[in-house]
Amino acid sequence: MKTKTTAVAHCLLAGLALVICACSLISPGQRPVPRLYLLSSLATAAPPVVPAAKLPHLSIGIGPVRLADYLDRRSIIMRNNDNGIELLELSQWAEPLSESFARAMADNLSVLLGTQRVFHFPWRSAVPVDYQVAFHVVQFDGHPQGQVLLRAHWQVFKRDGQTLLDSGHALIHETVADPSVEAFIAAHSRAVAQFSREVAEVVVKWAG
Repeated sequence: MKTKTTAVAHCLLAGLALVICACSLISPGQRPVPRLYLLSSLATAAPPVVPAAKLPHLSIGIGPVRLADYLDRRSIIMRNNDNGIELLELSQWAEPLSESFARAMADNLSVLLGTQRVFHFPWRSAVPVDYQVAFHVVQFDGHPQGQVLLRAHWQVFKRDGQTLLDSGHALIHETVADPSVEAFIAAHSRAVAQFSREVAEVVVKWAG
């Protein structure tokens, strides 16, 4: 009986050794590497976008940008039904989504308002901004074979950052051109561009 038990133990150890050896033979280069993505902006659009206004002396502060907690992750999110989401582990944002979103909004508003004086939150107290635009993104997801949905609240403040001038809510749908991840991300970028146009209209109203 003891001999049989010892033999079984030896077999288990030998099997474990084979598993360890097999794992050690897998090169890191053979493991799936996540693909990284950024939101694109109107600054690189072709043909170039015609500004909604030309306000070269206007100074805009962008942010802070708040995201719903479920969006605060590197993996790109796909919605599979009204309540369920999946993480695309091999398709990830190249930076925190809040930063990519803020950068795209800043670039878009710079193009749409015809000004280079756009600053990201937090900016130095010595930087004079005419208006500050803050965002709270409550939904930014979709399905590669359907649509991307962006729901976000925005607030426009005077230069002191304390006096609220205007606020509102955006609900934007963008159809995904094909089932690829690239088309999925492109739809995300178009949704941000449309949101930027809505915000730019509000800023023009107050700046005019």
